[in-house]
Amino acid sequence: MQKQLTKGILSLITMCMIGSAAACSGEPANKTKSDNHKAEEKPIEDRQELTKLQQYSSDPDIKKGKDEDFDLIGTLKKDAEKEMTLNIDDQLVKVPKSSGMEVEGSQLKDMINKEVEAEIDAAKQEATSIELTPNAKADKNGVYEQDGNERKIVGVFIEESNKHITVKVPNGKKTYQKSSDFEKEEKGSLKEKTVYLEINSANEVESIEKEDRE
Repeated sequence: MQKQLTKGILSLITMCMIGSAAACSGEPANKTKSDNHKAEEKPIEDRQELTKLQQYSSDPDIKKGKDEDFDLIGTLKKDAEKEMTLNIDDQLVKVPKSSGMEVEGSQLKDMINKEVEAEIDAAKQEATSIELTPNAKADKNGVYEQDGNERKIVGVFIEESNKHITVKVPNGKKTYQKSSDFEKEEKGSLKEKTVYLEINSANEVESIEKEDRE
C-alpha cells in the first residue's frame, strides 16, 4: 500500500512538472507549425492601416462609399524609385507608385513642392498617374489651360449677376460676361469657393464649376 501511494505521488509530481514547463514556454504542448507561422504575421489591423489611402482623399465618390479608383491631392515632397511622399493636410503620406505610372504635362522632379493630383488604383493602393493641379499650373491671370483664344481659369468666386461673373486671381479681380449658352450646375452659394471657368474666344464665360474638394 505504501509503495502504491509513493508511485501515485511521483506520477502526480511528474505530470505537474510537464504542465509547468508547457506553461512557462508560453505554448501549448500540441502547438503546430501552422500556429507558429500565424504568430509571425502582422496583426490584421496593422495590415489594414497600410492599405487605406482612401482616408486621405477628398474625392466625392469616396464620401459616397464607392469602392473605386480615386484621387489624392497634396504637395509632392519626395520622390523615390517605388514610392512618393505627399503632404496632405499637414500629414506626410507615402504613396506607392505603379510600374507604369504616367506623369502628365511635366517631369516628376519639377513637381517637387508643388500641388499635385494623383490617381489611385483602389484595389492595388498605388498611383497610376500624376499631374499638377490647376492651381499649380495657373499663371497670374488664373489661366491653367489654353487652346488658341479659349482658356480655362481657376479663381476664387466673388460675385455673380444676371450677365457677369467676377473671380479673384493672383493679378486681382477679373469680371467676365456670360455667354448666351452659359451653364452653371452648382447649387447653393459659391462665395469664397475655388471655381473653374471656361472662357470662349469672345472672352465670355461659358460655364462655371466648383472645385470638388470644397
